[in-house]
Amino acid sequence: MDARITKHRLANLVSYDWLKMLVTIAAFVLVLILLFTMTATRPKQWQEYTVYAYTDLSATTEFSGLGADIESRGALSYDVLSVTTESFSASSYSSTIYTARRAAGQGTVMFMTDNRVYKTDEDGNEVIEDGEKVIAQESQLYSFAFDGAYSGPGTPTVVYDTQYYMEQCEAYLCEFFGDDWRTDAAFDGERTPREAFLARNGDDKRYKTQEQKEAGVKEEEQRLLDLREDYLAVDAAFKAGTLSHTVHTRTEEDGTPVSRSIGINVEGLAQLKKLVYYKDGEGKQTTENVNLVILYNNYLNGNDLNFETVSFLNYLLEHYGK
Repeated sequence: MDARITKHRLANLVSYDWLKMLVTIAAFVLVLILLFTMTATRPKQWQEYTVYAYTDLSATTEFSGLGADIESRGALSYDVLSVTTESFSASSYSSTIYTARRAAGQGTVMFMTDNRVYKTDEDGNEVIEDGEKVIAQESQLYSFAFDGAYSGPGTPTVVYDTQYYMEQCEAYLCEFFGDDWRTDAAFDGERTPREAFLARNGDDKRYKTQEQKEAGVKEEEQRLLDLREDYLAVDAAFKAGTLSHTVHTRTEEDGTPVSRSIGINVEGLAQLKKLVYYKDGEGKQTTENVNLVILYNNYLNGNDLNFETVSFLNYLLEHYGK
């Protein structure tokens, strides 16, 4: 048997060993990737915050980067693990895509317009009946939200009635800070941050040790303090007129008038065009009558993260309000 060591045989041996080493390294890297993927904390639905722009609006590149900016500024709470955006104006299938997203429980808030079209006569003048302009076509906002505004158990569930939403946030803050929550930031309510944290994140992978849990309780305290400050700032903006509830009223067949707050008018944000806009009859970019609707998600009803939109509104005020 020829067992001589030759250059050719040495080259083959080295090449074969290198191949085994490369295969081993690749397998090791693959195992690590799978391990991190399987053990990493995955956001639950209520830990995801998604901002939509509906089909009647154009979204800017800054809108596309909104999630990253919100995360870098820490505008939402520590427990929101993912912030994303999506515009539905770029495709003929946009409505279908939006429907699929909502069927999967995705989406938190959405920008859309509240522009009614009024009937005109042959001379182009608006038709008036009983002292009111005759509506030829309802706005996107009204058609989308009026019949689905949630204002408590037993009511429709498409969007939140915005006044009801703000009232619920007040009640939530009162649970932790007591009746004097507007003037006193002491935690002297019926619930404590520790109770809220442990109920929501007691088995979270991020908080395995007692030290990590104690750090989480501190984060929870800060979340509530930040929400209180955000609410006070947003409430002040409502009082100043920068923000306003969009209230529509409809007379039912029995003659009963029904009023619902179906969106928050955000046209008062001076820099809103940096995010979304539409073009008026003259082709100019405008944000007149642009609203933010708060999408109803049943997995958020009663959840501590249900009021992150208050913090999002304050973010808009701080960065697009002047």
